[in-house]
Amino acid sequence: MSQLLAAPLRPDPTMDALRAQSLFEAGDHRGAIRAADAVLRADPDDLVARMTRAAALNALCRFSEAASDLAVVVAARPGRAGLLIGLGTAQAEAGNPRDAIATLTAAIAADPASADAAAALGAVCARTGNTAAAITACRYALSLDPGQIAAHQNLAALLPPDDPATLRHRDAAYRLRPIITIPGPPAAPVILVLTCAAAANIPLDHLLPRRHATQIRWFIDYAAPNQIPPPHDFILNAIGDPDLMPPLAPSVRHLLDTTDRPVLNHPDRIGLTGRANLPALLAGIPDIVVPPVSRVARKAEGEDGQGQGGWRRGHRLPVIVRPAGSHGGTDLVLAETEPAADRAIGRAPYSYVTDFIDYRSPADWFYRKYRAIFVDRIAYPYHLAIAPHWLVHYWTAGMEHDAARRAEEAAFLSDPAGALGSRAMACLGEIAARLDLDYGGIDFSILPDGRLLVFEVNATMLVHPETDPLFAYKNPAVAAIQSAVARMLDRFRA
Repeated sequence: MSQLLAAPLRPDPTMDALRAQSLFEAGDHRGAIRAADAVLRADPDDLVARMTRAAALNALCRFSEAASDLAVVVAARPGRAGLLIGLGTAQAEAGNPRDAIATLTAAIAADPASADAAAALGAVCARTGNTAAAITACRYALSLDPGQIAAHQNLAALLPPDDPATLRHRDAAYRLRPIITIPGPPAAPVILVLTCAAAANIPLDHLLPRRHATQIRWFIDYAAPNQIPPPHDFILNAIGDPDLMPPLAPSVRHLLDTTDRPVLNHPDRIGLTGRANLPALLAGIPDIVVPPVSRVARKAEGEDGQGQGGWRRGHRLPVIVRPAGSHGGTDLVLAETEPAADRAIGRAPYSYVTDFIDYRSPADWFYRKYRAIFVDRIAYPYHLAIAPHWLVHYWTAGMEHDAARRAEEAAFLSDPAGALGSRAMACLGEIAARLDLDYGGIDFSILPDGRLLVFEVNATMLVHPETDPLFAYKNPAVAAIQSAVARMLDRFRA
């Protein structure tokens, strides 16, 4: 009998599995992982323990590890849509969109009636810029379940602003749920993110990953009059376009006026960054050129051709005309004549008219557009697009076809001071101070005489890592920006 009592207790996998589930349900995710690990050491094929471990890893935002566990479960139980959705979602959160799309497509094949699978696929396609596929998947999800909130949210962001369906999707997504929580790890800071349904927001997926913070996203264009958001550590205004920022509801204004929490990118500061404000905002900074900009209303019927405000005053042809609130070169026109400018202005309720300044380099006749990101008022290089045409956007510049241009971009990213010179770097520092935003950015070029030509300065600048190996040289610069954002948020949390 004494020998029996002295014998060590043998592990009981069933009890450990139950203990892992209990710990997970109690919110002890690390304890659940330890208990599940004990089961899996004895029996690596225990799928219940592996599922519990994956759920706990997901709760801790350790998505790559969760995806690895879920892949084992999917391999053992093939063709189950729910498992495939879980795996695809973890893959997407881990930054593997291609795998996620393949997995979620398999989920739809396994269960064509799964609205959740279609909505999840639409969300991943939207994040990767595959707009057509995202719209198709979200519409399919709503054909299966008209109340699928995630599908409504993505269609509200993807469809053109003037599409009548856009407002319907916005209302369906946010009228009853103006506050959406995206949970981060248990000990992460809680950030109240002011956002809106229009395409006016700073893209946060890569700047504020889930492993760094819990986000409480408040869609302020749907804020109730007396709404009080949940407790939070600080506030981040993610609405970066003053042309598309909705009026602040009384509940939002009251919060901003009375909060004792830090407010990053305060809406009142964003309101000063409209294109027409740039010449005055940056006036007096040496060695920069800010072309004249006017915000012009569409000409009313019977008006004298000047348009409201008279765009001709203070401008010299050719001029660039763009609808207010548009980005990425959408509907942008270079008008060589006054009638052409008038026609372009007539396309939208309001437009910006900007003098065009030829910024070709005399050395090779290419146009160069640099982008720097301001984090806590410090400039970080992000990209350099070099193109043979004046309307330079990175995805149409043809950088993939020219190793020499990519090498020049890599040199700028690794040593911006060496690429731009001390004059331009001093300009960027002064512009960051004048802009006075916690997060923002600038698109610019360097003129033949060395002055810095400003294209735009605002808070809506996109930052994302590159998945194409051809452009992997950009990722250290992206990581530097992400690290700077994380340091800034840690400082405000403290």
